Amino acid sequence: MFNFTTQTVYNQINTSGANKNMYVASNSAVPALRIGNTRFNAADILDIQIKNPTVENLASVEFDMADIIPAGADAPAEVTARIVLYIGLSQNCQDALYANDLLYKGKPLFIEFSAKKGEGADVVAKRVKSIADKYLLLMYGSKILDLQITATAAGPVDPTNDNTNVADAVGKVKIVGINGYQLIKKAILQKFDPEAKKVDCCTTSGEYVDVKVGVPVVYTTDAAGVVTISSNKIDEAGNTVALASNEVAIEPGLEAFGDYNWIIHNLRLPTAANTNFWAPTRDEMPVPGTQYTQFIVRIAKERDGIAGGAVGMRVTSVTTHVLYVAGKVGTAGSAAKAVKDAFTTLLNTDAATKIKTDADTKLVAPFV
Repeated sequence: MFNFTTQTVYNQINTSGANKNMYVASNSAVPALRIGNTRFNAADILDIQIKNPTVENLASVEFDMADIIPAGADAPAEVTARIVLYIGLSQNCQDALYANDLLYKGKPLFIEFSAKKGEGADVVAKRVKSIADKYLLLMYGSKILDLQITATAAGPVDPTNDNTNVADAVGKVKIVGINGYQLIKKAILQKFDPEAKKVDCCTTSGEYVDVKVGVPVVYTTDAAGVVTISSNKIDEAGNTVALASNEVAIEPGLEAFGDYNWIIHNLRLPTAANTNFWAPTRDEMPVPGTQYTQFIVRIAKERDGIAGGAVGMRVTSVTTHVLYVAGKVGTAGSAAKAVKDAFTTLLNTDAATKIKTDADTKLVAPFV
């Protein structure tokens, strides 16, 4: 036949008062729980999958400008360098800004600059940021990337250096995305070598050569979705190996799960019917700044005489009910914890086997 699924958002769970929306059946012979308009009989519940909300992670890559400054007796007095970027999108986003004639959307970006012999890395880093800002290289109607100057350690304020920390002398340029949908698919620090290519016995042709190459790395997340990256990558054979000396880590871009933007994107269109003052479903619209825990409850019920293949044929109807409840199951006093506790009490001894958190376990270590 067909699949039946409900998607309901609960900003509050109340067990008493005029706004009560969660009830426990008083008849102990038929243990049941009703949340909103859906009744869950303990005997009919196949399983419950709980997925906690997670925060978004912004893609980023960092280059040390000290790697591009000419050094040594034979080094040129000045080099031309550039940062090559290609920003793609996860498949959950179809932003027209990244449209191209390829299968997957993406946008190439180049930041060209110079570096002189004897310059400090902080000077070059500030030059990179100044060029990007002056020519709006990271602006396409709106900002698409954030370029930051970072340092390895904190230091005292130096009033002669634009009131920045002394540690800013360690000039690193960090390029950070502005949303979790962005993916840094290419990030290379290059310099121009006028003798890179040999044309014949007496002639050479110049081109940009790689100095540092960005590589996606293995990462883990915690229960809240905060990413911790490693210094390892996955090679072509599927093995985990350390980054080479000419490689730098690309931190992944990960969209949030269960926040306001995610629900608006996937479940609740911001139409006038949903957002106007008199909208009948205002109670089921997400609240900005709130995270929601996902409960997927599958219910099975045997039914007689409706299959039609044989006399009195029995079928089993299975329906799926997805609840998005404000808060986290591990936060005391949250609506999500109240729902989790109610299901645990309802299922009693079956709670350990029927309530699952496989999705959280998999996302914490996606490479395992």
